Amino acid sequence: MALTQNSADNAWNLNLSDGNMNTNYKFNQNRVRPVSALIRKTYSYKIKMIDFETILEAYFDCRKRKRSTVGATEFELNYVHNLVELMNEVNSRQYRIGKSICFVVRYPRYREVFAGDFRDRIIHHYIALRLEPLLEQIFCDRTYNCRKGKGQLAGVTQLAEDIREESGNYTQDAYVMKVDLKGFFMSIIKSKLAKMIDDFIVEHYEGDDKEDLRWLCKLVIMHRPELNCERRSPLWMWNHIPKEKSLFTNGEDRGIAIGNLFAQLFANFLLNTIDWKIDAVCVRHDRYVDDISFVSRDKAKLLAIIPMLREELGKLGLRLNEKKTYIQHYSKGVKFTGAIIKPGRIYVANHTVNSFALAVRRLGRAAENGVIDDMVKEIASVNSYLGIMSHYNEYATKRRIMAQLPPKFYEYCYIEGHFEVVKLKYKYTEKAIYMNIAKNIMNKRDERFEENTYRTGDKLAS
Repeated sequence: MALTQNSADNAWNLNLSDGNMNTNYKFNQNRVRPVSALIRKTYSYKIKMIDFETILEAYFDCRKRKRSTVGATEFELNYVHNLVELMNEVNSRQYRIGKSICFVVRYPRYREVFAGDFRDRIIHHYIALRLEPLLEQIFCDRTYNCRKGKGQLAGVTQLAEDIREESGNYTQDAYVMKVDLKGFFMSIIKSKLAKMIDDFIVEHYEGDDKEDLRWLCKLVIMHRPELNCERRSPLWMWNHIPKEKSLFTNGEDRGIAIGNLFAQLFANFLLNTIDWKIDAVCVRHDRYVDDISFVSRDKAKLLAIIPMLREELGKLGLRLNEKKTYIQHYSKGVKFTGAIIKPGRIYVANHTVNSFALAVRRLGRAAENGVIDDMVKEIASVNSYLGIMSHYNEYATKRRIMAQLPPKFYEYCYIEGHFEVVKLKYKYTEKAIYMNIAKNIMNKRDERFEENTYRTGDKLAS
């Protein structure tokens, strides 16, 4: 069955005999013309609608890191049918966003998170695949979150380099100003963001699916997940979240859900004009979401930026968090995205060190109990912290905390390199266990075979 056209002579074909999808000569026997082509004739839109290839691309992009989740597994069981259904819903404007999952994380502080249904995440990736390349062309080089080739480590490294250059390799006075936005994601005005994104698409996007993209962007931005969600955390946990930081209580037109892909992408777009205005006043700055650091030898120049920030943020309905805004000499160190930057060295923040210590203690308890499954889980947690700390000047910290592991730990595990990674000894790995089981089965089979051979030989001899 042909699903959609691939080229002039080929089509994506679902082979009903074996369930495989291939790109074949579209006039093969036992094939029919694409379903999407028939749909285009049925609906009265004068635009080219999304096709199977584009929704399939979004699906594969979406499942990269979600394939083991329940939602992704259920969708994959019949993914061709599900994708065709999703495509048809969008093309007929019948698509509606499904139920979200809502929960509260407690560390490092109480925060509300919404996670969309898997099929809705496919739509988020469909949007991102089209807009991200265009947005990358206009983004300032000084913003680092959710960007290819950037990230948290790149931001920290660049800020450390800015401090080194402004201070003349730590020989002159220089100052760092830190600012933070008050309740950034929950303060975003949905209608304003939707209008800005729509204007951007109209001006810059040239794809045939422009109208679909405009409609989907407005739908996901204006969506209110709090009206259709499943709470996965106890209700008392919301008592620790200020009213202005929860979608349930902060107002109808405010806030976008933390946890969805488009939230980070569109948040970057929202603050992009401010990035360029800061860049125009020739002050080094680095931004990761709403965490912004400025570096200059001139303290007055840094102070002069604050009124401009207040004005520009006010136009977007946002505010500075005055309690978290400060200026100090670079030698005192500056905290940026979970790292502490000091002259010539960088450390991880204290809360990361504390989390690492807790993970090491849990691994030690699992080793003392001799539970392999628990050890595998905690090894993954410890290794994630070791990976983070490997980029910073934290060898002594790693050594001090790993020294707390009990002797029983070394019966099951070993530490590779200079506290680089923890590994389970091979004989306790899943592969080794299964190999031993298989070996035992084969040995028993051979014993039974030999026993039967002896008995047969005895009968023949008699």
